[in-house]
Amino acid sequence: MVLSTIVWLNKYSIMKFVRQFYDLLEGNRFLLAMSVCCGLAFAGANLLPPLLIRQLILWVSEGVPGDARFGLLELTAALLGIYAVRGLTRYGYGRFSHIAAYQVLHRLMVRTYRHIQRLPHRFFANERTGNLIARSVNDVEAVEDFIAHGIPETVLALVIPTAMIAVLFTIDADLALITLLPIPLAGVLVYRYVRKVRGKWRGVRSRLSELVAQIQDNLSGITIIKSFVQEETAHCRIEKRSRSFRDASIEANMISLIPSGLIEAVGGIGIVLVILSGGDAALGGRIALADLFVFIMYVGHIYQPFLTLASINDVLQKASVSTDRVFQLLAVESDIVDAPDAVVPDNDHRWDVRFDRVTFGYDPGRPVVYDLEFVIGEGQMVALVGHTGAGKTTLSSLVPRYYDPHHGAILIGGHDIRNLPLDYLRTNIASVQQDVFLFHGTVMDNILFGRPEASIAEVEQATRAANADEFINELPNGYDTVIGERGMKLSGGQKQRLSIARALLKDAPILIFDEATSSVDTRTELLIQQAVGRLLANRTTLVIAHRLSTVRNADQLVVMDEGRVVEIGGHEELLARGDLYTKMIEAQELMAGTELKEI
Repeated sequence: MVLSTIVWLNKYSIMKFVRQFYDLLEGNRFLLAMSVCCGLAFAGANLLPPLLIRQLILWVSEGVPGDARFGLLELTAALLGIYAVRGLTRYGYGRFSHIAAYQVLHRLMVRTYRHIQRLPHRFFANERTGNLIARSVNDVEAVEDFIAHGIPETVLALVIPTAMIAVLFTIDADLALITLLPIPLAGVLVYRYVRKVRGKWRGVRSRLSELVAQIQDNLSGITIIKSFVQEETAHCRIEKRSRSFRDASIEANMISLIPSGLIEAVGGIGIVLVILSGGDAALGGRIALADLFVFIMYVGHIYQPFLTLASINDVLQKASVSTDRVFQLLAVESDIVDAPDAVVPDNDHRWDVRFDRVTFGYDPGRPVVYDLEFVIGEGQMVALVGHTGAGKTTLSSLVPRYYDPHHGAILIGGHDIRNLPLDYLRTNIASVQQDVFLFHGTVMDNILFGRPEASIAEVEQATRAANADEFINELPNGYDTVIGERGMKLSGGQKQRLSIARALLKDAPILIFDEATSSVDTRTELLIQQAVGRLLANRTTLVIAHRLSTVRNADQLVVMDEGRVVEIGGHEELLARGDLYTKMIEAQELMAGTELKEI
């Protein structure tokens, strides 16, 4: 089974594997060393009982010396001490290894999450959330399992047989060689199967990730599933992925258990050879009965560690695959990072935003916006208008550097945002999205999210300005009311006002506002518009406009069509031109008139 471990380590790269685990164990290497020391002491304690019992058999077979009874008491006391040491060292190596493993689990889980959090938006567009959860939780747990069990068990599996084989060679070298004859056979047979195991377990971990991702998708969209009466369809998807995971696990486990069966059989052959050859030697007087006893006892112990390794082979294989998956994730680098010379501007920094010939596309070679050039003056409100797919939301993702433009630059106060520290840039930008995201927690938790150090008085002032204080005070526990995942216990208008309160409390000089009030009633829309008016005051604001009637008072309107700016100007100026903006106004007025007639 040691051969099997070497096989997969060779494939994974021994040096890379050792280096990664050495780094992971930083701060806990002493604990693991203590575990190994306890394991070595346990291994040494395993050698002694058969040797002491051998002495007793020699006394009996060669005649009882005069002080044998006193010697028997000493032998018994020594055995008691040895078994006490075995118990303590067994506990010690398990305890120390588990403490080290849980420390690594905590640190690696936090490290993985921190790394994922810093990856660019482009990465999340191509990855399912459930898959990332599986990597950052399930795979990290498999690494912990390897440290807690794989490392100490491997040490014992190597040390105990080696020590016992050395003792057997000192007793009778010929019989020792006969005892070890089956081991090469076991190695050849095991090698054939272990080559397949790693690939099988990689498939298992992949299917588990797909299952977790599907469950996460279904739970996130549970309202849609129920509204379209698709519970059975959703259930069937989970059942299909679970069945695939089950079948892959059974197949991988079946192959993993084959080495255990082989070693069990080979170990039996070793014992049979000892009894056959050693028994014949004992009957012929060529070996003492006491020595034959030691051989029989040691043979079982020599093969037992190999059996242990074989039984945890799936743990080792899971750990190797999971380690690979975790470090592959950690190896992903973000292309949105601080420039080496990024500096915070002086205190008199201006907050105007300039788009300087900006071109960008989510896929290389397929731009979404082309050669954009316009300015949002400090304290001004500029509204982006245009048909769906014109590129409005894309621009809102470029200002806080969720993506970088392929060509051109975005400047704030004359500074290219790529030369500003990311934390500084995003601290000074507040965002209110059309699809409001609220965390599972209390109302207070969500409002404080952008500025945790704010006082209660400041929170209340922000909620009043956002016209949210009225409905908050009517909630069962007021600000301490738990609103559920994504704010499920609140209406759309209430969630929108909470997000405005959150942005008001952050008090950033630049605001990105995805205006969307079409799904709320007239009174709620009025309350939101009043809150928005307070939110936009004295801020450099980029508004993504859906209802053109709400942005007529903007300092400037930027009309976009198919990724390009086609018109810039005030409301009256654009109407006078009679181009795309005028047609959009007429279309929305016609639609509004039709809806009124239907009512």
